[in-house]
Amino acid sequence: MARTPTDFDEEFFERYYGDPATRVADSGDAERVVGLIAGIVQYLELPVRRILDAGCGTGLLREPLERLFPKARYEGLEISPFLCRRHGWRQGSLADYEATRPYDLVVCHDVMQYLDDAAAARAIRNLAKLSHGAMYFSVLTKRDWRHAADQSRTDRTVQLRQVDWYRRRLRRGFRHVAAGVHLSRQLQPILWELEEPWK
Repeated sequence: MARTPTDFDEEFFERYYGDPATRVADSGDAERVVGLIAGIVQYLELPVRRILDAGCGTGLLREPLERLFPKARYEGLEISPFLCRRHGWRQGSLADYEATRPYDLVVCHDVMQYLDDAAAARAIRNLAKLSHGAMYFSVLTKRDWRHAADQSRTDRTVQLRQVDWYRRRLRRGFRHVAAGVHLSRQLQPILWELEEPWK
């Protein structure tokens, strides 16, 4: 069943991000994710002046992103009317969001599983337009659900797809570097041979 923007209400975010007994992520998780992103992006010496946090939710990634990229302007994009009112995020869907110019870093962390196939495919095409630098992309896959997710805490009302469904679409606009960090195909950073993705 497809989710609507109003499904992402106060109760949803309290359960998955507020209540310590049921939440799936906290500020410690956010620190580790952003540390990973920043380590790779800074190692590659990619300038970051504009960041889009697509599906930013409660904004867990905002503070670490602003701290590790102090010269960058952060923008949160969120579908939930509740969170947009509460936090002042830009309301919209990644499937059709248009920006005046591309971002240096786009973060799309655990968003795509809430989109049906058509919307998710449009969103991935849109990510290639929105990012001219680096992108961090993570999503719950079918294998993740079976082997990695804490099913007692993870939202079950999602679209679970095979990893190849995402890889086929991401390859059109990005090159995977490591641990969920992708680069726009426009970029050609120097990577040592063992740093390059293995074929």
